[in-house]
Amino acid sequence: MFSNKKCLIIGASSGLGIECANLLAELNVELILTGRDKDRGNEVARNIGKSAKFYQCDITKPEQIDFLFENIKSNYGCLHYAINNAGVTAPRKPIIDIDFLSWSQVINTNLNGVLQCIKNELRLIRTIPGGAIVNVSSCAGVLAIPDQASYCVSKSALNMLTKIAAIENAQDNNNGYAVRINAVAPGPILGGMNSIERLKSNPENTKRKIEVTAMKRMARPNEIARAIIFLLSTGASYMTGSIVDVDGGYSSGKYS
Repeated sequence: MFSNKKCLIIGASSGLGIECANLLAELNVELILTGRDKDRGNEVARNIGKSAKFYQCDITKPEQIDFLFENIKSNYGCLHYAINNAGVTAPRKPIIDIDFLSWSQVINTNLNGVLQCIKNELRLIRTIPGGAIVNVSSCAGVLAIPDQASYCVSKSALNMLTKIAAIENAQDNNNGYAVRINAVAPGPILGGMNSIERLKSNPENTKRKIEVTAMKRMARPNEIARAIIFLLSTGASYMTGSIVDVDGGYSSGKYS
């Protein structure tokens, strides 16, 4: 099913992106990895082996996105899958104290940059049948979280972008083959934004993240990665436009 297919992972130099890359490498997928951190990205690719290549790309810079996809088209010809995992957050602040620069940085990465990636991914994926895209959203895009307006709004908008893109690309037509487009909405995940150092430096915030889940723990990266790989697979062949909660019960209700 996955063997010898080509998959692009945006945001592959840490956390969930690395986990997705490692699992897909085990399935014999040819990997195109991107991220802002060149050294870490190259290390990830080296650890995987010759089936992976890293391209440095900051998706807030349209010229770097253009260069990335020129390379992909030239070197790979097409894509079968894409995982849009890039994302940033901002310090917790009420709306009245948000500065526009901080707001823009989050929106430009989590929404505008992902939009530009999806546009380019579709041009390559629609050239072959059976393609799929998974966007990495967040439980923060499903339920509002006080003092995190920019992150919540960016992920909520990404959910809607996912649904619209799914509808527009659900059928074969003159623009090419259909592409299934879904999103996962994880709860708090160990690693990445929740590195051990950051969790230890702010125990109150760490406790808050854990307490909002019904399972009272953070996700392991492979628990989210396996959901992403399922959405890419033929097992999810009748799923498109879905926002799949993988959040330890966060979005199910409130807990005492």
